[in-house]
Amino acid sequence: MRVKRVLIVVSILLVGILLVKINQTSQLKKQHQTLEAEYNNAQSRHESIHKIVSQPTVQKINLKASKVRVKQFIDIVQNNKASDYQNKLKDFTTLSVINQLTNTLAPSVQNSTLAHYDVPVVAVNKQWEDKAQFLVVAKKDVQSVAWQVTYDLHNQKVTAVSRLPLKGAFDNER
Repeated sequence: MRVKRVLIVVSILLVGILLVKINQTSQLKKQHQTLEAEYNNAQSRHESIHKIVSQPTVQKINLKASKVRVKQFIDIVQNNKASDYQNKLKDFTTLSVINQLTNTLAPSVQNSTLAHYDVPVVAVNKQWEDKAQFLVVAKKDVQSVAWQVTYDLHNQKVTAVSRLPLKGAFDNER
């Protein structure tokens, strides 16, 4: 009789331990899944950082090509009428940027012959993984205009444009 009681107590104890271990297993499984997801996110971030750092020549080539495209874009904006933007800028930017330029940033007074602007300065202001922000200066003999242009390196399109105030823009004007 005593052996039966001892066996019952031991069995109950073993069943209790088994239930605790099953509960711990499910909790450990959940922890494992969250840690695995965190590890995968960290690994993908590391790969993108490694990719950026390990390919500076590719980035340099992309930035050079982007500078040329941005220079061409500002040259078209400055040296053409606002009514021509729709046709001439469609390869450079999106329709929303063209509309913004046409409605808000286009010169309010258009002569029959536009004064020619040169674009001597295109400088990288900021660069992210897939975008770059450029500062551009367009000059003619009496006036200078500064632009801030955000360029998508993957799609090779201008995504945002704004005119910047330029101190002394009319200093040479007579």
